[in-house]
Amino acid sequence: MDKVLSSYLDQVDRRLRPLPAAERADIVQEIRSEMLELEAGGLTPEQICGRLGEPKGLAAAYLGDAIAKNPGFSWSRLGAVAAFYSISGAVGMFVLPSTSVLAAGLMFSGIISPLAGILKYAAALAGFDLPFIMFQFGAYTASPAMALLLSLIAGPLLFCAGRGLWRLTVRLVQKIGQHYRDLQTRAL
Repeated sequence: MDKVLSSYLDQVDRRLRPLPAAERADIVQEIRSEMLELEAGGLTPEQICGRLGEPKGLAAAYLGDAIAKNPGFSWSRLGAVAAFYSISGAVGMFVLPSTSVLAAGLMFSGIISPLAGILKYAAALAGFDLPFIMFQFGAYTASPAMALLLSLIAGPLLFCAGRGLWRLTVRLVQKIGQHYRDLQTRAL
């Protein structure tokens, strides 16, 4: 394979690092196969690279597809979203970081809130006060029993809000990925 094409593949591979190694290798092999077919069709390496578009855009399209394929939340998916938004322009620089980090924070808070309420209530039953766990709204401080009730209500609401933001993040990634795929199709 030509040096220009090898360099192109290396650039795509570097931008796909947040993906699992096997998935990344499959993508690079798919692109390599397409390059070889185009080369066999008589195109020069420069023409092939022109048809495929910028390595950054092609990697963004593949990252978008990988994220959209499995929309569940995981820390590795959060890393893939971070890589995706780093190469996806203004929306990626401002909106996706906000929605993805806020989604993770809300889901984490949705899990921690009921646990804190249970811990506060259990400590009160045992005769202890845990001053570092406090449910306060303005001047009102909830009793341990009320804190338990509030935390059991707030926890699922926070978690659902986080899941909703994560779904929004995945939809945005799908739209941006589709945009890159459309640009690639027009270039061909």
